[in-house]
Amino acid sequence: MQAVADFDLVRMALALAMFGCACYFDLKKRSVSDFLWIGFASAAGIVYVFDFPSSYGEGIMTAFSIGLAAAVSYGIYRSGLFGGADMLAIITFSAIMPLYGYSSLIRLEGTPPSFHPFAPLIVLTNAVVLSLVQVFWNLLRNFARKDRLFEGLQHEPASKKILAVMIGQRSENPKFAFPIERVVNGKREFDFALKPAETAEYETRKDVWVTSATPFLVFIAAGYAMMILGGDILAIIFGSLAN
Repeated sequence: MQAVADFDLVRMALALAMFGCACYFDLKKRSVSDFLWIGFASAAGIVYVFDFPSSYGEGIMTAFSIGLAAAVSYGIYRSGLFGGADMLAIITFSAIMPLYGYSSLIRLEGTPPSFHPFAPLIVLTNAVVLSLVQVFWNLLRNFARKDRLFEGLQHEPASKKILAVMIGQRSENPKFAFPIERVVNGKREFDFALKPAETAEYETRKDVWVTSATPFLVFIAAGYAMMILGGDILAIIFGSLAN
């Protein structure tokens, strides 16, 4: 049992190092080298040499977790909701830590609450929930400059204005942000059309409505930290509602 715990710590340390390096490069350069994923995936392979699933059932669940992570992250990537680095982060993480809080499919005492043992899915759902903090940040920033918030866009319906203040902000000098407005026949209007995260271009105009291009990798890393420290956010929320 001690050996299992030791290798769990190795996997946790590997994942922490991977997310730390990936976030650093993504925030600084908005790009993460594929060599980083290859390196950490190779390190995960070495761990399996010494810590292979201890039972047939655990081996099946491990393979299922990795396959599920690959399928879900690839599907989200193809939809344009996040970039290639986000997809590779989830897939590589699934190789490092496919299951969490279980040993031979037995729930370990003292581990944080979760609906299931699939670590990549817990991290992904945690990341989505944590990313909602941007909504509150946008509302605060927009409230601070409410005097000329919709200047040039007064004609837009209230429904679009409400959506705009929730998902974006009017920025004097945007940096690493995507536009959510456009000019049609000389008239400004909101544009909430989904743009692929991998190919969308950053806004270069001044004093326009934009939505933050904060790398989703940051929220994935935060989702991992939350899983280790608090568990599955959805399990915590629904558990609280049930009580």
